[in-house]
Amino acid sequence: MLAALGAAAPARATPILQVHLQIEPATHTFTCRYRFTLPASDTTSVVRLNLSSRFKLQPVLAPRAEQARAVPVVYAGDSLQQIQVRYAPNPRQSRYIELVYAGSISETNYTNHVAFLSGHSNWLPFRPLQEYEVLPYQLVVRVPPGYQVRSTSPPSQQKAGRWTFRGTTSAIELTAFVAKQFYPVVAATGPAITLLKTGSPPARPDSVMLRQAEAVAAFYNRTIGRLDSIARFTVFLPGTNSEAYGLLDNATVITYDDFDVAKTEDLLVMAHEISHKWWAYGSFHDETDWLNEAFATYSSLLYLQASGDEASYQKELSRLAQTTPGTPPLWGFDRYAHEYPMHRRVIYNKGTGILHALRTRIGTEQFVALLAQSAAQKTSTTTDFLQLVKQIAGPETSAWLLAELKR
Repeated sequence: MLAALGAAAPARATPILQVHLQIEPATHTFTCRYRFTLPASDTTSVVRLNLSSRFKLQPVLAPRAEQARAVPVVYAGDSLQQIQVRYAPNPRQSRYIELVYAGSISETNYTNHVAFLSGHSNWLPFRPLQEYEVLPYQLVVRVPPGYQVRSTSPPSQQKAGRWTFRGTTSAIELTAFVAKQFYPVVAATGPAITLLKTGSPPARPDSVMLRQAEAVAAFYNRTIGRLDSIARFTVFLPGTNSEAYGLLDNATVITYDDFDVAKTEDLLVMAHEISHKWWAYGSFHDETDWLNEAFATYSSLLYLQASGDEASYQKELSRLAQTTPGTPPLWGFDRYAHEYPMHRRVIYNKGTGILHALRTRIGTEQFVALLAQSAAQKTSTTTDFLQLVKQIAGPETSAWLLAELKR
């Protein structure tokens, strides 16, 4: 038995990920060799990694471990396999855990012209409650002849059938898009923004989307991101018609093939997802998710208002406000005690209303300065945000905000 599973967390340093991925687009399958390396300064004696139970896992390789096993667990309502590796207490050497597994790519992640694995593909292991811990990585992707690979950053190495990417991102957000043909639409000025399309050449709506993405990035660089601005950004357009989501490493995935930023709803989606370049450090599992989702929602509304559409800005604020009466406080909100619609009403909608009230109280100039500082500091807890409010807007406003969060 793994007797130390409930022990207090020891000192930790940042692990390193090395991922070798083989994708077979014709069969929509992949094989992954995943290495999780702990530096010598990390004294963790028990390491747990969660992995989807859909994948076939080979025996775990963990040199110097006293025990390594995979057991079924239920996590956030999903059935997973948890790799549990136990070391002697207080290890003083660098250690790695290597997992080799294979599986099928979800139907929402491929068409006849593209296959991809990314932040919502649930294809990577992660430490429990730490899906979004920020880690340095190397991703090597092998594909059959005739295929190309794209990721959230340019490849550091490339040769026939093999593409290597390096960077830093969330543990579950390493990204590989595979296709025979990509159709990029590239910004001519400003930040290096690229729309990356598959399936068909760019059309007029893609050019319109690019211009709007340029405008959104420029607005954010002047406001919330002025201390940590966008230099490059990729919008992936795979056309799989499932969802849209932002990625920490300067990218977003928008899968809808009828996406049209001429519609206010779609424009807000794009602006929301782009802003996740900054709003991504709260926990998915508790109330600090408002630091991700409410902040992204209100950032998109700030852009809408700045673009001159005051009527739609007010209409959307009113729509969100109508969903919040009767909801529990945001402070201490337990997402697992409620159905998902309540999570949306509290974390997204109520949180957005609180941010709007804060802006009304302290004024736009100070509010934007507050957001910019919070983004630059990568604020990850509500307590830290309250402390920042105290520093910038004063203790009375910080106390007022705490009361609003508890209301």
